[in-house]
Amino acid sequence: GLRTQAELIQREIDAGRASPDELKRSLAQIARASERAAHMVNQLLSMARAEDAEQALRRQPVNLAEIAVDTVRDFVPRALERRIDLGYDGVLAEDSRLCVLGQPVLIGELIRNLVDNALLYTPAGGLVTVRVVEDPFGQVVVLQVEDTGPGIAPGEREKVFQPFYRSLGSGAEGSGLGLAIVREIVQQHEAELTLDDTRLRRAAGGELPDGQGPGARFTIRFAAVAAAVDDVRS
Repeated sequence: GLRTQAELIQREIDAGRASPDELKRSLAQIARASERAAHMVNQLLSMARAEDAEQALRRQPVNLAEIAVDTVRDFVPRALERRIDLGYDGVLAEDSRLCVLGQPVLIGELIRNLVDNALLYTPAGGLVTVRVVEDPFGQVVVLQVEDTGPGIAPGEREKVFQPFYRSLGSGAEGSGLGLAIVREIVQQHEAELTLDDTRLRRAAGGELPDGQGPGARFTIRFAAVAAAVDDVRS
């Protein structure tokens, strides 16, 4: 744990045995462990918020495109660090004609967890796209988050929404709570969630001819309400 690592470093310093390079490596390990612990705490808090039925009932018109664009902006530094092309493709907030009747904090959590999951599993050089599409008939607003990672095998697509489940052999670091939070929030909003490949699997083993994975696409369909001039997110 963090305490054990810190104690070991202190002993090495006291004994005069720790070189500058060793100290840097040890401090980097502590920083990574601290980030993982903080992420786990945040995910547990998100799960608690998602399961709060009273909060879910406090609904208001939400501009889904606005929250999606803000979330993409928040994750740009992390995407750049991982050399992943993260972008938004869809209706702009100022052009949106439809809203979602929901809880803005929870919808923000939903999008953040989907983007976080996509960045976690997409390799360097890959793409992550967030998209909001409005039904021209005014019935549905669709949110999509897709990536060019290894994808999720059909047999695992129900399991990945279980708390603490992680795909075998993925090697990615995560709490295993993100997609469970997503499903809980989707259910609270009586929306529809589907998961499929970003690109068709053509080659044996699920890989595409160019050697890349099929990716994963999460699609959520919300019932739409007409946007009013004074609709706000919070």
